[in-house]
Amino acid sequence: MSQPKWLEKYLRMKPEVSNIYDDLDDYREFCVKQGYVFNEAHLYYEKTPWGEFQRVLAGKWPKDNWSPHPKPERTNFRPRDTNYRPNRY
Repeated sequence: MSQPKWLEKYLRMKPEVSNIYDDLDDYREFCVKQGYVFNEAHLYYEKTPWGEFQRVLAGKWPKDNWSPHPKPERTNFRPRDTNYRPNRY
């Protein structure tokens, strides 16, 4: 016995949902390759590694998260004065 038409309509994968799953798969591969933490909630939010993924897709170089010193050391860093005392009465 075949299924009714209305059931077939709701059980198939719509293109919008398929696109979301494809984006999640690509984003997960990017996070694993580049060393980012993968979180599904970051999808389509630019201030997360998803934004970095979009910049890579646009043709820019990704940040290097695998180097032991990811941020350059400060050259103008002055150590805190050891004799510093706050103004207290």
